[in-house]
Amino acid sequence: MKIKEILKAAGSVALDVFAPGAREAINAVLPDKYKLGASATGADAEHALQWATPEQRASILERNIDLQIAQEEGWTARYQAMCQADGQSSRAFIARLMAWVLALEILAFTVWAFVHSEMMDSPALWSVFGTLTGVPAGLLAKYFGELRREQRNRQEAMGAAPASGLLSRVVQQFK
Repeated sequence: MKIKEILKAAGSVALDVFAPGAREAINAVLPDKYKLGASATGADAEHALQWATPEQRASILERNIDLQIAQEEGWTARYQAMCQADGQSSRAFIARLMAWVLALEILAFTVWAFVHSEMMDSPALWSVFGTLTGVPAGLLAKYFGELRREQRNRQEAMGAAPASGLLSRVVQQFK
């Protein structure tokens, strides 16, 4: 994203919040009397750039790479802060527990099926097996579905485009 696009998109939002590093990139070339404060908005930056010389404006446009690096570092810091504040340890513990329960149920059923192979044709047996394995399997599916949704929401909140692989595009077409 170019500096001018960022300033127009930022509007009345503080630059340090909207595009970390943009204010520093602009202040590096502006004269002291036009330097932007910590609470400067996109509109303030556009106003300050009107007084800059053409050479200073060109210098700001050359700093797009520095700005992109600063934005990536800002997104990384925000993502790390959100993950630390999330506190999903209990849900992860429950999911791990359900995975162990599911694995033990399947193992126990397999051993039982070898010992009592004559009962494998019973529909009641399969309904009990489906009930016993369905609960932990359903909880695991729900957990990973919620995890995927939360991750997509975080990416969108940080301004990143959600992943669009072949499988996700096919699923989107069916929705």
